Amino acid sequence: MRFGVTYAALLLNAAFTMEVFLLTKNLLVLLIMLPVHGICMLLCARDARYFDLLLMWAKTRLLAYFSSIRFWKGASYSPLLLDLPDRHGRRKAIATVRLS
Repeated sequence: MRFGVTYAALLLNAAFTMEVFLLTKNLLVLLIMLPVHGICMLLCARDARYFDLLLMWAKTRLLAYFSSIRFWKGASYSPLLLDLPDRHGRRKAIATVRLS
């Protein structure tokens, strides 16, 4: 850890700030790094592996999500309709299982 954040958070902060700097061509934009670093410090204080888990999620689930959209033209792996519970936790239909 450096300056209260992990290396992944530090690199993410630096990359984001440099991208904004290159787009705006204004040196004052580099001051964005301070509040972004503060937010990263708060996230790392809550869970030190937050950015590592975020990168792992992006490498696994996010890539699978986008490849599913490209292949199936939708974000779901299953063509089945889901009967999700409402805000009270109740399902709309009673689940039935057929045994053959």
